[in-house]
Amino acid sequence: MRNQSSSSKNVIAALVAAAFGLTAGPALAQTTSHDSHTASTPASQRPASKKSVRQLTSQVKHEREQMQAANVKLNKATAQLRRTTHRMKESQAKELRVASAEHSVRKSERKTRSGVHPRSAHPASSHPPR
Repeated sequence: MRNQSSSSKNVIAALVAAAFGLTAGPALAQTTSHDSHTASTPASQRPASKKSVRQLTSQVKHEREQMQAANVKLNKATAQLRRTTHRMKESQAKELRVASAEHSVRKSERKTRSGVHPRSAHPASSHPPR
């Protein structure tokens, strides 16, 4: 694995700082020494320009804002789900109370109906009292 150059470390430090909403002050203040053969070195080893660091920082800030907005939407949806679930449970409890009350009414109606009709199973005795 290749060692990272100071400039790429600066870029990484700036990105990490931006991701956490911090200023990258000390990380960006460091500069790498310019060799006489800078033109012949690969782009990954060249010091990061201020412009590229600003662009990356801006991109990370934008992505962080998008994630925060998505997080706000998620929190709102979760709160709405809790409210809806609460209402649904209240409705179910109400339905259960109504069903229980209806059952009690039907049960008491059966009792009163059965008490009104004379029982034919035991007819009155035909023998006169003694």
